Amino acid sequence: MRRLLIAALLSLPLAACDREVGYSPILNSEPAADSVQTRMPRTLRLYYSALPDVERSSLRLIGPEGDIPLRGLHNMAADDLMIEILEPLANGDYAVHWTAVVADDPDEYSGVVNFSVELGACAVGIRESENSLSPRPWPVD
Repeated sequence: MRRLLIAALLSLPLAACDREVGYSPILNSEPAADSVQTRMPRTLRLYYSALPDVERSSLRLIGPEGDIPLRGLHNMAADDLMIEILEPLANGDYAVHWTAVVADDPDEYSGVVNFSVELGACAVGIRESENSLSPRPWPVD
């Protein structure tokens, strides 16, 4: 009886570690992790090993000026989460903080996907110069 109790107690830590240490269900992202975006991203999309539960998952985008407004977390296709970025992003470093519950797994997973935005002067300046442009008359001969 004593041996059975010892064997049971020794197997408890192994049963609690049925997942490898550092496991994460995230497979890929758009923008890609550690990428440099030269075009304005309009959405965030994270791909998982199984279908995430939208109601129990979240995405948060943090940039140089703090939180960026997002809207409409949903599943776009199989095994992903997608959300719209509501404001143009300035040049700088960004972090997507995600939390997801996937498939029938009751565990909540979380992590961070980092990317940078480096837009050319034309893309950044368009917004600033929209009001300063005035129509030029055609040259008169």
